[in-house]
Amino acid sequence: MSEVIEAPIDNWLASFDGRVLEVFTPYREGSMRYHAALMVDCRIDGTTLTIDFQRSEIGLWPFRPEQLPQVTSLVNAVRAARQSWWGH
Repeated sequence: MSEVIEAPIDNWLASFDGRVLEVFTPYREGSMRYHAALMVDCRIDGTTLTIDFQRSEIGLWPFRPEQLPQVTSLVNAVRAARQSWWGH
């Protein structure tokens, strides 16, 4: 298993273990999990973590500008995992 990368996204938290991106909420729902191989894309749009999913669904998680370095590390790790999984 890879090193776990965690990034604050506003008052939420995103965590990536090399396979699964988990977004933790401060609410009762707890968290949402997404396998990197099933994402279409993972990117940063301004100050928003953006995940494109199959069937034209999009996940949008705004973050504060000072959180950009951690979110960038997370996105790079997700993209690297996707590259190793699919080869593109």
